[in-house]
Amino acid sequence: MLPLSVEPGLKVFGHPDEKSPVFVTANFALTVKRVAKYLKDLDCYLLVAPTHGINVWCAAKGGNFTAHSVISVVKTSGIASKVINRTLILPQLAAPGVDTQLVRKEAGWHCKFGPVYAKDIPEYIAGGLKKTDAMCRVKWPLIDRLDAGIGVFFPVFLLILIILAIFLRTWLAEFVMLGWGLFFLMYSFYPFIPGRAGWHKLLFLEALIGVGLLGYIFLEAAESKYIRDLFFMAMGLVAVIGIDFGGVTPLYKSDLDPLLDKLGIRWIGPVDFTGRSKIIGGKIILDQTKCTPCGICYDICPRGVYEIEKDGHKMVAVKYPGLCVACEACVFQCPKGALSFKT
Repeated sequence: MLPLSVEPGLKVFGHPDEKSPVFVTANFALTVKRVAKYLKDLDCYLLVAPTHGINVWCAAKGGNFTAHSVISVVKTSGIASKVINRTLILPQLAAPGVDTQLVRKEAGWHCKFGPVYAKDIPEYIAGGLKKTDAMCRVKWPLIDRLDAGIGVFFPVFLLILIILAIFLRTWLAEFVMLGWGLFFLMYSFYPFIPGRAGWHKLLFLEALIGVGLLGYIFLEAAESKYIRDLFFMAMGLVAVIGIDFGGVTPLYKSDLDPLLDKLGIRWIGPVDFTGRSKIIGGKIILDQTKCTPCGICYDICPRGVYEIEKDGHKMVAVKYPGLCVACEACVFQCPKGALSFKT
């Protein structure tokens, strides 16, 4: 995505005092705007950490939202002189990238992870900084799908549009209407498209259009080259829209990133892939002998893979391994090293 950053530093909301909560977020402009929307009626502080203008999830997995990001904004903002508490509330989706033990060691601040969504922050504060199960889990509603999809599709769409405007103006209207029509259809029906990975879904859609093209060729007596060319344009647009159909979601690993890494590609046109999240595949392993049911894994898992069982004593179990997207947040945050991935 094209990075759109705001200046890192301290933002004050309402009339906070020395006991007011301190939140942390990435300096991606849209993220800061959305968080501010839900903090404006509260008395609190917000630390905007330097993440190269990349959103929380991508920056955490891409190595741009780290303990050093947090430490730097803590030390340069002067927040320590404004509050007596030493607790930072980080966005939950920063868990794969921020070493909270290093933050405590270097800056003297304890970290806890707040809700996945900024809209839950008021309820989170009202509840005494305690999360409900719903606050911990990532959802993938239509508005989020469109939001993420536009961030990936629009820069490439704009680049192709400029090329067409220079060399092939006769197809501009078709490209715009077909492109955005397919975009809304693909992201609207994303959960219902068959496939266990992003490119599986993409191949299904390409095959569907291919069948439609063959049906048109065989069944239409007076074949129109214009209609046939529209089918080919649709196939090309589906490939562009769905090129990283898995990587734009919190539900699948990226199919595109491993390929780009192998090819040594970091930029495609205006799109920067250097700071994007990298998710590997694998099976999660829990060493029960090391586990001290602290509940951190349960608290930060965006998919609800874990369950805390009460059978004489509390214990954490990998209850729903099929839901795991290998974001590695639990592995990174486990204080006892009880979790690992087997690839």
